[in-house]
Amino acid sequence: MINEECAALWDNMRKKRPLVHCITNYVTANTVANGLLAAGASPVMADSPLDAADITKLADSVLFNMGTFGKDRCHAMLISGQEAGVTKKPVVLDPVGAGSTAYRLKNALYMLRQFRFAVLRGNASEIAALTNAPSISQRGEKGVDSVYVGLDGAKALAKAASEKFSCAVTVTGSTDVVCKKGRIALVENGVDMLSRVTGTGCLASGLTAALCAAGEDHFIAAVTALAAMGIAGENAAKTAGGTGSFYVGLLDSLTVMDGDALSRYARIEEIPAE
Repeated sequence: MINEECAALWDNMRKKRPLVHCITNYVTANTVANGLLAAGASPVMADSPLDAADITKLADSVLFNMGTFGKDRCHAMLISGQEAGVTKKPVVLDPVGAGSTAYRLKNALYMLRQFRFAVLRGNASEIAALTNAPSISQRGEKGVDSVYVGLDGAKALAKAASEKFSCAVTVTGSTDVVCKKGRIALVENGVDMLSRVTGTGCLASGLTAALCAAGEDHFIAAVTALAAMGIAGENAAKTAGGTGSFYVGLLDSLTVMDGDALSRYARIEEIPAE
């Protein structure tokens, strides 16, 4: 059943071609833009506070990615978040490195207090820091890499964050976990090479934002984005000779993916909430 829900949402996203306002990491902005275009969405890669409100008015959804976070991007996010709240546009937060510096953590928590997000998407270290899970967050992290918490730990983090911030939460890992209001889904798609190409996680967040604009169920949007990225990675890895050809194959796979393929190849399990 959940595979069919994801397939329908993916096809609707491709039909709607939502405009996604991306305030994102400059290192990966090109990957996010190309990936969104390949998937059928329409990205605008604007991060200036000077026109953040106007672009948010025009957009169907918004992505906040804290990968290269600084004063101007923070200001743009605050302006965009306020406008998105007024115009009821879904916003996805990717709190990159929230577990690595006090500056990032403080600002991510401030935005989570100020705005109602559709989806919060991060690794275990980032979500642990935001929920103040001491046994995990005190271990720290290497750059933006995550600590290993195991599947049970990831489920606990996703549930705690969803309850705390009243939104769908994705905790990424070898098995991705999504939780919202008692619903929990595990997504098994993906290959190791996805972690060896800069920007695939940022693109997954961008796809989440695009899918949030295509339907009201943000839980299904988060699950669909993970499955689509995982399937695209699996397809690309079949013929890749290295990370360069893998990257091209990833975009090609997103270009031709439709709901039927997503439904057939997605390895998603919805489990009872504990």
